[in-house]
Amino acid sequence: MKLEKVIQTYEKLAIENNKEPESIKWLIMELSFYTPSQFYLNLKTEMNESFIQMVDEAARKYIFESIPVQHILGFSYFYGYKFKVNNDVLIPRRETEELVEEVLSIYDEYFEGNEVDVLDLGTGSGCISVTLSLEEPNMNVTASDISEDALKVALANNDELGAKVNFKVSNWFDQIDGKFDIIVANPPYIPDHEAVQDIVEKEPSIALFGGLDGLNPYEIILSCASKYLKDKALIAFEHGYTQSEAIKAIALKYFPNATIRQKKDMQGKDRMTFVGLNGVLK
Repeated sequence: MKLEKVIQTYEKLAIENNKEPESIKWLIMELSFYTPSQFYLNLKTEMNESFIQMVDEAARKYIFESIPVQHILGFSYFYGYKFKVNNDVLIPRRETEELVEEVLSIYDEYFEGNEVDVLDLGTGSGCISVTLSLEEPNMNVTASDISEDALKVALANNDELGAKVNFKVSNWFDQIDGKFDIIVANPPYIPDHEAVQDIVEKEPSIALFGGLDGLNPYEIILSCASKYLKDKALIAFEHGYTQSEAIKAIALKYFPNATIRQKKDMQGKDRMTFVGLNGVLK
């Protein structure tokens, strides 16, 4: 069977079962070990039976068992880097890349290339902390998570990619010492009662659900943050697209003189809130 026929067969099966054909194409490309350009140049290539069998098994896990493609492959791409992922961590999202990009932009504008201390709360796979460490050598990054299993994944990514993140097992600030210029977090923000897609159900609930209204982690972080921030500082959050006004209100409750900047994601949804202190964001 030619590669293009393999793709068509399993894309059709995906569509018939309400799954994303784009995910199937990505899965087949990664299993082929072709680069993206090679993949499209080899669409007419006859594929051997062992490859077709491998694709069949993997595609059926995604289509019929709702196992995320990233879990089948064991990795996900984030900000151009390849991150190991498994059932213990949240799969990195494109929206979180935008959070990292904005934090780096704010750093360039307001911290002017100075050495800064950064704290990533609830690091999961380490995608935020490791990427910040790799992209900006002047960031001394500490990352925490309540899950030791998640931190094993984050540490593996840190070592594989050559970053220099300091990891700590901590329930938010419980085991954190020192003060930071930047605190960044993509905490669990789905309300406990909200239904989630079957594929999301394969991810750790501790990384997804944020209490009755999804705001508990933001309340905890913002209520404690002042003890861990330097005078000139930034707090950066990712959140649900319906939560921006509530999070702004919580931020101003604890930091009434802060400058608040909110940003939409690439789909035009309110997704990020930035809290600037003592000149940051002004």
